[in-house]
Amino acid sequence: MRAVKERMNLYVTKSLMDDLRKAVPARERTRFVEDILSRELRRRKLKEAIEKAYGAWKDEDHPELKTAEDIDNWIREGRRRMVRDFSDEWGRTTKAKKKKR
Repeated sequence: MRAVKERMNLYVTKSLMDDLRKAVPARERTRFVEDILSRELRRRKLKEAIEKAYGAWKDEDHPELKTAEDIDNWIREGRRRMVRDFSDEWGRTTKAKKKKR
């Protein structure tokens, strides 16, 4: 489904407009400006969310993550749990499964 479009008029400096004309072909400018606006708005929303969340993490609430080694182990364990073995679905046998047999 196509997004509903609205017309918008902007005033920009002549030098900025000259640069835009040189860099972006006429029929691509709307999409170019839309992409830039979209990225900047996402960046601002993320920045706002980060600022609102500041202070939510307290070290005393996570004693299991005191050292860099603790953090590395936590990441490693999370990644290990995320990996899914598709060998059964694909009719293949992994090296680890072959050794068990």
